[in-house]
Amino acid sequence: MTENGVNEKVKSEKSGADSGRFLRTFFTVSAALAALAASLVLLFDPLYHFHGPLPGLKAVLTDKEYQIPGTLRNFDYNAVIAGSSMTENSDNALYDELFGCRTVKAVRSSGSTADLNWYLDLAFETHEVQAVFYSLDLFSLDAPGGVSFKDTGCPMYLYDRNPFNDVKYLLNVDVLFEKIPYQIAASTFAEYDEHHPYSWARGKVFSKEAALSHYERVEQSGMQPADEAAARAGENIALLQKMVREHPETQFHFFLPPYSALYWDDLIRKGLRDVWLSEQQLAMETLMAEPNVKFYSFQEDLSIITDLDLYCDALHFRPEINDEMARRMACGEGLLSMQDAAAMPEKMRLLTDELERTLIEDLF
Repeated sequence: MTENGVNEKVKSEKSGADSGRFLRTFFTVSAALAALAASLVLLFDPLYHFHGPLPGLKAVLTDKEYQIPGTLRNFDYNAVIAGSSMTENSDNALYDELFGCRTVKAVRSSGSTADLNWYLDLAFETHEVQAVFYSLDLFSLDAPGGVSFKDTGCPMYLYDRNPFNDVKYLLNVDVLFEKIPYQIAASTFAEYDEHHPYSWARGKVFSKEAALSHYERVEQSGMQPADEAAARAGENIALLQKMVREHPETQFHFFLPPYSALYWDDLIRKGLRDVWLSEQQLAMETLMAEPNVKFYSFQEDLSIITDLDLYCDALHFRPEINDEMARRMACGEGLLSMQDAAAMPEKMRLLTDELERTLIEDLF
C-alpha cells in the first residue's frame, strides 16, 4: 500500500471514530435531556395524571379536558359537582361548607349525559363518593348517545389506561415550558382561586345588553309533538338511572338550573319547548323513584330568569347564581315532590307563554 493510501485509511478510521463518538454523545445527551424532561413532568404533573398537587402548590385547574381524568383519579374528595358550563362557576369550598364534604368537579362544556357518566364512573371506580351534585341540562337529555371525548379532540392518552402512550405527556414541550411554569406561577399569585376550578366568568360581561347582543332570534317554527320525548331521551335517562341504582350508598342531588327568558323564547321559536319539557318530566319521575335521589328546580324562579342583567347570554348566569342554588339546596328550597314533577311541564308552558306576552314582546 502506498504512503498516500495509508494516510487515507488513517484519516477514514479517525473520521469513523469521531462520528461514532459524536453519535454516542448525541444519543447520551438526548437520553439525559429526555429523562430530565420526563422527571420534571412526573414531579410537577400539572395535569395531575400521576398524582395530586405537590405540597405547597395549589391545585391549578384551568384545562378541564386535560385535567379532569387525573383529578378524578388522584385528588382527595368524597363528592362530585357534575354538569355543563352551567356548573363550572360553582364554588367548591361553598359546597364543602354547606354539605360537609370535599368536592371535585366533573364538568364538560355542553356536556352530554354519556360524557358526564363516564366521568362519574371514574370517580366511583377510584373513590367512595358520598354525594353527587348534578346539573341536569335540557340539552344533555336530548344529546346523542355515546361518549364523545375522542371525536372532539380530547387527549386520549390522559383518558385511557395505556402506560405506553404516557410518553405523549411526559415528553410534551407545551407541558414542560407552559403548563409547569404556569402551575408554579399561579400557586404564588393570590388572585388565583383554587376553589373555583375551570371557572370561565372572569372577564365576562353580565348585563341585559350583553345577553341581548349574544342572542340571535330565529324564525318561528311549529311546536314539535311532546310524545317524541321518550324515544329521544330514553337512552340518556336509562344511563342516569343505571348510575343511581349501581350506587345506592351515594346521595344524588339533581337540579334544574335557571335558563333566562331568552333561552325559553329560543326553545319556543325552534319548536323544542314541549319535547324538552316532556323529556325533563320523564327524567324527573324516573330518577325521583329511586330512594337515593333528591331533585330540585330553579328554572321557574322569575326573580332570576327575567333579570337579564344576571346573564352574559341567553343561557349563562353570574357565579352568584351558582352559589344561590347551592345555598337553597342545602336548606331544602326548590326540592320537588312527585306531584311537582308531574305538574312541571304545564307549569313551565304557562309561565313561558306568559313571558312571551310580556317580557319578550317588550324586548322585540
